[in-house]
Amino acid sequence: MLEFSFDSAELQQIQKAATVSAEAGAESRKVNIETCLDLKHKLKERNDELKLTVNDLLVVYRAIHAVTYQPSHRMQVAMDKFSKANPAAGSQIKKMLENFAGMNPSILIPMDASKRIPRDRIYPMNLEVPLAELDLLALHNETLQVLTEYNSAKNQNPEQFARFDHLQKQYLATLGGFGTILAKAKEIAVQGESASVGAIKLLAHMPSAVKQMLDKIPARYEKLNNLLKGTEVLSNLGAVAKSSSITRFITAKDDNEQKQLAWGIVTDAQGVMTITLRDFRPHVAILHTAGQKDLANLIAQDFLDAYVQGFNQFIQEVTEIAISSKSRKP
Repeated sequence: MLEFSFDSAELQQIQKAATVSAEAGAESRKVNIETCLDLKHKLKERNDELKLTVNDLLVVYRAIHAVTYQPSHRMQVAMDKFSKANPAAGSQIKKMLENFAGMNPSILIPMDASKRIPRDRIYPMNLEVPLAELDLLALHNETLQVLTEYNSAKNQNPEQFARFDHLQKQYLATLGGFGTILAKAKEIAVQGESASVGAIKLLAHMPSAVKQMLDKIPARYEKLNNLLKGTEVLSNLGAVAKSSSITRFITAKDDNEQKQLAWGIVTDAQGVMTITLRDFRPHVAILHTAGQKDLANLIAQDFLDAYVQGFNQFIQEVTEIAISSKSRKP
């Protein structure tokens, strides 16, 4: 075994050195990929402009999940137990999680750059789903409610269906419009012309001291950080080749402290989608220091489980809305 002896000056330098960020992890294989692919085909059959990919749907629902997530009873019990033993830390963590709840994330999506310039490897694309501007969640709920009322009514009248028909067209047009915007953003990103790539190119040939100074600016301004770097990474390898043995994918993040979640997604040769979540939110470091890594992982797993469960339900509901007509009920 190698032994190292350090003097006091060296120990001080080691203590000042950057440390690896504390993180929690979670994984799920419960996404119903078949219903996603079925919805994708049904949308395209209905209208060629409805070109939403599975990854587009994952991104859309991440924004919905951000404003609808509710902790499970199991997680609440675990947090209450921790808070009783550690009142100050428990109160601090609850406040952190409350502040995080309802925040629409700015998502960084890595795009393959190999077809254009192989040495660049990937081009980053930042996206914040305009959930409030599109009024997507309210429109989704209203359309689904009207459809449910129409199907459950004993005497279905034309006026009731006409209301649903109007909402259905409006809702699907909203989804289609977002899909078109997203497709254009991807096209720009793949060409290496996104704002994130532009910022990287500007910094590339500057002196190290200037780079470090400019690199810290986005972290101080939320809007700028969201535009250039984002607060989350969502990296989807897609479906692997039938001969591939890959079954899971853990994505990396840059050294930006504003990055709080990293989603790694892959669909294996058997058609099973695996989502792996890395959680870097501030509460994780507090729990690690308190010797509560299991609780940090439980919080991450609860967050991911709620996302997957809600996503499956969302896909089912969008499918019901998309296929419904006077001659065909879901």
